[in-house]
Amino acid sequence: MRFTQPWMLLLLLPVFGALAYSWRHLHGMTVARKRLAIGARAFVGLLLVLSLAGTEIRKPNVGLCTVFVLDRSDSIKESDRKRQEEFVRNALKSMSLEDEAAVVTFGGSAAIETLPGGGKEFPRLLAKIEGSASNLAGALRLASATFPPGKGKRIVLLSDGNETSGDALGAAEAASVDGVQIDTVSLGEKSGQGEALVAGIEAPDSAREGQPIDVRVLVDSNSTMAGILQLERDGVVVQRRAVNLREGSNAFVFSDKLSRAGFARYRASLEAGKDTDVRNNLGSTFVRVDGKPRVLLIQQDPSELTLAKALQAKSIAPDVVGPTGIPTRAESLQSYEAVVLNDVNAMSFTPQQMRLLVSAAKDAGIGLAMVGGENSFLPGGWYGSPVADALPVDLNIRQRKSMAAVSVCIIADASGSMGAVEDGVTKIRMAAKAAEETIKMLAPMDRVGVAGSSDGIEFVAPMQSLDNKSAVIAAARKLDVTGGGIYIRPTIKRAEEVLNGEPSKVRHFILLADGGDSTDWDTAYVTAARMRGNKITTSVVSIGRGKDTEYLKRLAAVGGGRFYLAERVSKLPAIFTQDTSMMARSAIEDGAFLPKITMDDEIISGNVASGSPPLLAYCLVEARPLTRTILKTQKDDVLLVTGQTGLASTLAFMSDSHPRWASEWVGWSGYSDFWAQAVRSISRRVTRNSYQVRVAQNQGKGLVTVRAADSLGNPIDASGATLRVALPNGESVELTPNQVGPGEYQASFDAEKLGSYIVTVAEKAPDGKSLVQSSGFSVPYPPEYRMTRPNRPLLEQVAKVTKGEELKEPKQAARPLNNPGVSISELWPILIAIACGLFLVDIALRRIAVPIPELFAKLRQDIREKKGQSVAATAAPIATLSAAKDRSRSKQTQRATPSATPITSEKKPVETPASSFGAAVEPSSTATVEPTESSTAGALLAAKKRRKTGDE
Repeated sequence: MRFTQPWMLLLLLPVFGALAYSWRHLHGMTVARKRLAIGARAFVGLLLVLSLAGTEIRKPNVGLCTVFVLDRSDSIKESDRKRQEEFVRNALKSMSLEDEAAVVTFGGSAAIETLPGGGKEFPRLLAKIEGSASNLAGALRLASATFPPGKGKRIVLLSDGNETSGDALGAAEAASVDGVQIDTVSLGEKSGQGEALVAGIEAPDSAREGQPIDVRVLVDSNSTMAGILQLERDGVVVQRRAVNLREGSNAFVFSDKLSRAGFARYRASLEAGKDTDVRNNLGSTFVRVDGKPRVLLIQQDPSELTLAKALQAKSIAPDVVGPTGIPTRAESLQSYEAVVLNDVNAMSFTPQQMRLLVSAAKDAGIGLAMVGGENSFLPGGWYGSPVADALPVDLNIRQRKSMAAVSVCIIADASGSMGAVEDGVTKIRMAAKAAEETIKMLAPMDRVGVAGSSDGIEFVAPMQSLDNKSAVIAAARKLDVTGGGIYIRPTIKRAEEVLNGEPSKVRHFILLADGGDSTDWDTAYVTAARMRGNKITTSVVSIGRGKDTEYLKRLAAVGGGRFYLAERVSKLPAIFTQDTSMMARSAIEDGAFLPKITMDDEIISGNVASGSPPLLAYCLVEARPLTRTILKTQKDDVLLVTGQTGLASTLAFMSDSHPRWASEWVGWSGYSDFWAQAVRSISRRVTRNSYQVRVAQNQGKGLVTVRAADSLGNPIDASGATLRVALPNGESVELTPNQVGPGEYQASFDAEKLGSYIVTVAEKAPDGKSLVQSSGFSVPYPPEYRMTRPNRPLLEQVAKVTKGEELKEPKQAARPLNNPGVSISELWPILIAIACGLFLVDIALRRIAVPIPELFAKLRQDIREKKGQSVAATAAPIATLSAAKDRSRSKQTQRATPSATPITSEKKPVETPASSFGAAVEPSSTATVEPTESSTAGALLAAKKRRKTGDE
């Protein structure tokens, strides 16, 4: 037994001093009760002090527990995996009966295959391990936490020692403190197979347009071999070269000239005949090219060049792309200073493309603008999208404007095909999500009903007003698959019945059906036409393209609504909200109007401020808080709004730029000036060389180095700089750089995922806008595939720190430990529990007066009485027999000697009780007892005398 805080035992002095004081001043109690109370309280105090002192019991460990940690990452070849299993099997056979074993496997994460036990069979490995990474530190920590008490602790690590994340040596030092010994078995020794990989590409961080640069490609090889090395820039082959690789590191230099401003992406690929793993034969990097700013115009119709020509006339270089040309990589967007969504529908974007666009704006400062039209804002299905959230306007206008109430009936296909999973979500769940988004955008006075259609039609949310949106949304979420198929005729008939009873001025039916399995069309078109005649419109959404798609399209045309083809169910929310807004006429306001200036701004200087032609229509939106509304319509609806999202400036123009709504503007002399000034106002502005950014990547980490200096090269303060990293998945992180020298700052971040990492440093300009500079790198393959040789020095250090060794034979894993150690059991929980019980006893003794001496005296008396009753019970039969014998003897004596004296009363011998010795007392032969009046016999004798007297 020992104490972790022995000085706490000094508290016993005041505790027992207080008890002594209590003994002298405790009155009103008997001495015995007083002793018990003080004794209980003394034990309570003693136990509490022992608990505070950290009382522990130390017992020597008996036996050994060995945890085998198996590296199952992708760098471990199949031959080494078999070697691991055979090693553990033979080691288990060498263990004694007192020994226990466990097995842990790891890659990017670790898992326990078997807990410590006495089993001596190698287990079947079932855990799913992420093989593209190696986290030795995490595996060692997990293994250290699995040891049972009372056993010696040993870890046997079977690995190549190549870690891609974590700190294995730090984990080993922590294990050593806990008395864990780590032995190692080195894997991945030379197997005779060839292996080559692209270790990296080195290029300048930035260059000027037209400047020649050198690109250096690093290749590692474990043997001599020939191969072909190819370098590409933005998908175009720069050079293809035959190379001879020697064992070790190889470097090859390519020359290139950059002729276009933006981000140039270089990609190197290797082909080698003896190479066994082609997954690591890629490398990539970026070079920022300074030059004439470029703008990306994304349009539904890329052949419409009205806006592009206007920008070109003002020395702005636009790239016009349609839905198929939308960038899919973050580095592609870095070539532009601004992105303009010019009348393009949200369904043209994938969710990943939307996230990349928003990340480019927020994290890299690339300007973002949306120009109106039938494919923009609400009509374009942008409601609820990430892009809409980044704009300076709010599309949820039905919550704020006074409009006629509408009734919307949504009936979705609930057949078995809707249970299929797409993008990790069932189709029926996405249909319910679409209904939910529709409900959110409608106003409280609107009415909605949601139903599923298969073999029957079931309304999960009957037609009702949206006074309680949350309740209606909760009901809509219950939409689920009911089996069978979808039948069009009864479905549209039911919708007609429901909407005919609705009081709203605008009534609309949305049908969601499978494009390849929609049946029973009889009279469906007739019903749709009748509904249209009754001012009930019908829109149809076809899930996928199938044999019934054309029939569904015709149904929408007959019903006076819109037809939508949803190739992916992820498009359903955008489709539903887009259709609902168009149906309710809450998306577009028609009619010519003149823009109304609400504040001065550089965008309208010299054009709209001098007078402009009318516009013919615009999309309805609301300005967000903290934005700048520059132009309004004659109905005071917003027309031109600017704002800020992250590092980027944003703009929304609610009319269009085409010769449709802006037909009068296209020929106006201020048209080009207006759009050029609008684009320049949101374009990203680079820093004036105040910062130099350097980004590097190593072992799953990205390291950013920022050097800040003035024009003379003197260090300046950059502590106020904003440092953001755009991750490959479209998310971002903001870093806080630490100063490591005069004008030099560093920060790091996790970079284990595949893809591009864009690092942006921003500083505030005098006008409040951000001056930015971007750089980045790409992770072409997991770091795990970079490892070609075992890291034996790391394994040796891990073993040395814990006083382990490298094992050659399996039986060495069962050898005794030099220091088996001891097991420590903390006693404070038990001591506290006992103290709590005694404290209750102490309270009872003080509050409840229990007469303990009297109770003992009563107990003794009860014992004596029980003993006396037992003796009396034994003597009673003997006394009865003796009395009977005496009566019999008395009768015999009376018959033998008749008396001359008349008998006046019956004389009976007096029965005496048995003596304390159990013998009856013999009655005297002459002793008689005269009856008294108080007895029954006396009463009878007195009555007899009275009768005689009366007779006489």
